[in-house]
Amino acid sequence: MNIAHAATGAVTLALALTLAGCGSSARPHVDPDVAGKPTWGGCQERSMQITDYVAGASGYKTRAAALEPYRVAGDRAVERPARAHRNARVLLVGDGDVIHHAVELTHTGNGWLVSTVEACAD
Repeated sequence: MNIAHAATGAVTLALALTLAGCGSSARPHVDPDVAGKPTWGGCQERSMQITDYVAGASGYKTRAAALEPYRVAGDRAVERPARAHRNARVLLVGDGDVIHHAVELTHTGNGWLVSTVEACAD
């Protein structure tokens, strides 16, 4: 066996293993009371609203006021720091550690603006 055949075989094997790991399975269901941290519960589809503001747009005076329209009685706010490809978010979490909204806030010289809202679409 020559080097070209060995290299082709190795690439083919690597490709087959990569594709085998990319099966088309549904998202796993995570039971929130077992997960131990906030989850989307049984939500299979989420929708996202992204808002773009004009320069100088007025915002809320506080973060709490900016979050208020998305709050529900008894929920709590959980801060999530920024990570790769994702801005910092505030998770609004209700009973059973189930997230009902994920909100991204932006602070400008004119106050706090809600830039992104994610919610379960099921």
